[in-house]
Amino acid sequence: MKDQITHLITERYRELTALMLLQMEAVKINTANPFKLASGKLSPIYVNCRRAISEPQFMQIFSSYAQSILKTQGIRPDVIAGGETAGIPYAAYLASSFNLPMVYVRKAKKAYGQGGQVEGYIEQGASVLLVEDLITDGGSKAAFIDAIKEAGGIITDALVLFDRLQGGKETLYNYGINLHSLTDMDMILSISEKYGLLSSEDIISVREYLN
Repeated sequence: MKDQITHLITERYRELTALMLLQMEAVKINTANPFKLASGKLSPIYVNCRRAISEPQFMQIFSSYAQSILKTQGIRPDVIAGGETAGIPYAAYLASSFNLPMVYVRKAKKAYGQGGQVEGYIEQGASVLLVEDLITDGGSKAAFIDAIKEAGGIITDALVLFDRLQGGKETLYNYGINLHSLTDMDMILSISEKYGLLSSEDIISVREYLN
């Protein structure tokens, strides 16, 4: 019964997170006029989790839910790491909430000074949790993970606010990293269908795109 209640609480958290992202227009869906992504590809889904950092109430829920995930999964990091740039505010917020040290990881090594990629200090052998805003295919996370390991950290888990469900979890798994997300595209579609926020045609189109 306890496990069942924990699962129900988790689902309510996931649903609330998704609803709030839709409310603040951090997640948009437009099948008629797809969005152009940074890669140049067109997508019916646009996700801008940076919008959420300006919502204090949401960030409190983010912190509370993240703590619940870590406790349930038995994850006890020594250091919280944020990826440049969108992951930095989320990592900073969690590090403050957990009273833990924080570092941030550059996308590439600096071309000056000591050429470091990790800003801050990671003690050798420290357990590091990578925190990011979202994940698509996971390719950009690999560089962050490698940099954390090179700096002496041990990383087995990553936490993201939003999973687009486009292969990121599988990519990190192949890197030996377990991915934990607060909510994902499937939940966005589920609540949109449940509450009539999107047409059936749009939901079908997005699911076909994800597949």
